[in-house]
Amino acid sequence: MFYNENKRVYPMASSALRIVEFKILNTPDYDKIWSYSDFNDLSFDSAAKALSVLCQKNIIKRVQKGFYYRPKQTILGETVADYLKLVFLKLDKRGAFYCISGLSGFNNIGLTTQVPNVTTIACDCPMLNTDKVRFIRRNKPYSGTAFERIILDALIDIDKIPDITQEKTILKIQGFIKNQKVSINDLGISALSETARARALIGALGQELGIDKEILTKLKASLNPSTSYFLKVDSVLKYSREWNIKIRDNVKIFKRK
Repeated sequence: MFYNENKRVYPMASSALRIVEFKILNTPDYDKIWSYSDFNDLSFDSAAKALSVLCQKNIIKRVQKGFYYRPKQTILGETVADYLKLVFLKLDKRGAFYCISGLSGFNNIGLTTQVPNVTTIACDCPMLNTDKVRFIRRNKPYSGTAFERIILDALIDIDKIPDITQEKTILKIQGFIKNQKVSINDLGISALSETARARALIGALGQELGIDKEILTKLKASLNPSTSYFLKVDSVLKYSREWNIKIRDNVKIFKRK
């Protein structure tokens, strides 16, 4: 047997190719995306050449340059790589905060029944959109959780979420806060770096649900007192008017004869 510096056991033939092949074939997770960094005990060139050879032998398949996966044969044919795992791996390598958000995220927490064709990922670093994934630049929430980030995004997009009214969205979020799935204080701290409308909504929610007074004061001070936010939530937000959240008055449009 051969022992590397990390005390992992490999077959006697200790060439880079044998080491890489042994590690891949003995990992039960077929969904794993492999890259050069999975073989830190080898030089970059040795790992790259070994992965290339295994790809030529159809033991693994290339997803993108530098990224591979091991296909599995099923009754429906050969499996394909999980594209989201590849995206998450790239974000992990950048040390980024990220989570699934947008319609997919809203669906995950029960705000909508719609499932989009394109997955939205909220992250705190620049990324290029693809035909499968749309990236939105978002700050890491105070708690660092995906759930809090999705709630913040739901408040930002409250008038764009399908299959649910703005009032029901607020009621759902109030329920999450009361059931301690997300903290109103955490939302308040995070909101200070979010859009003005999100700050106003969280301010109104917080005033009703007992947010820390210092956070409430900061939220109030961060808003322009002359700006109004036109939303249909006054029936479920007790203090909406104090945060300039209003229903837009009907405006008559006269057509020119």
